[in-house]
Amino acid sequence: MNIPSPEQFWQFSEQHYARPGVAQACLQLQDEHGANVNLLLLLLMLEERGFTAEPAALLPQLASRAGLFNQWRRLRRQLKARLDNDDYLQLLQHELELERWQQQELLEQLRQYPPAPGSGGLLTYLTQLQVADAPLWQLKLAG
Repeated sequence: MNIPSPEQFWQFSEQHYARPGVAQACLQLQDEHGANVNLLLLLLMLEERGFTAEPAALLPQLASRAGLFNQWRRLRRQLKARLDNDDYLQLLQHELELERWQQQELLEQLRQYPPAPGSGGLLTYLTQLQVADAPLWQLKLAG
């Protein structure tokens, strides 16, 4: 399998995230179970292409940056009510740039641990997060 380009991954993410219910499911899994939205989207993208990746191989990279992302997200949420719309949108744009950077890092990790034909990476990740009714969440994420 060819590893998706950063642009392909970003476009898939934007399109998939916009599907009804997907954004809500991603954010709920992020807030309640510590899921990484970019990893959810990558695993979804791979499965749509008939491939799977082992989430455990990608988690160390994500863990090394989790503090930065959590801190930024918390700051943006705290400031939302205090900022005018333009300033808030600037914060949100910066967060999107961080997300794009993280996607590039995930793709680099994927080169070291190439995906294999098949499916199951997303379900494995949801199970590792101890998400109850993981197969149901998998359907919600599929949009």
